[in-house]
Amino acid sequence: MRKPIYDERYARPGLYWGSRPTGLARDVVRLTRSLPRAPRTLVDLGSGEGRDSIYFARRGYRVLGVDISSVGVRKAERRASQLGVDVRFLVRDIRTYRLGPRVDVVFCSGALNNLPRRIRARRFEHFKAKTSPGGINAMNADVPKPYIPTQRTNPFATPFRSGELLGYYGDWQILDSGQVEFVSHSGGVPHRKAMDVVIARKPDPGS
Repeated sequence: MRKPIYDERYARPGLYWGSRPTGLARDVVRLTRSLPRAPRTLVDLGSGEGRDSIYFARRGYRVLGVDISSVGVRKAERRASQLGVDVRFLVRDIRTYRLGPRVDVVFCSGALNNLPRRIRARRFEHFKAKTSPGGINAMNADVPKPYIPTQRTNPFATPFRSGELLGYYGDWQILDSGQVEFVSHSGGVPHRKAMDVVIARKPDPGS
């Protein structure tokens, strides 16, 4: 991901990823309703055109969206403004971005495959360290399947091994995990995908 390859895609009319929030975002809202302390702050890593960031903000979260594409960030800012939703966005690379104060939720849908394997363990340790006790990490990542043709929409992406994502959260409470297969319509070209999904809660000694 040396160059923001989605700049050209985000510059097109309409929304490349669509306006509906991801299933992962909806699952986070559903699962956190039963937590002892409702989460309030959230970082959306790889926020793109802002569909999930806006969804969370509309549900009372204080949201920071982070994406490497300045075109996507500007588009997300315009859309949030048009909808009257308060969201802050930053142009940053998730391979190197250092989170600031601890947050209740670190969220990443569709961007983890941009992390090279050699830095993944360090990146996940950082995400976990910057999560408040009792907070949530909600992540998904593409995994290869021999019966699903390989997609070349992002030449810099590296698939996760099946089960790899869950392995980074062995010391956390797993609220939900699994593997999903679906047809993605991003960019107007339907294609099959398989993803590992993890929603994990950081231990809270005070609870």
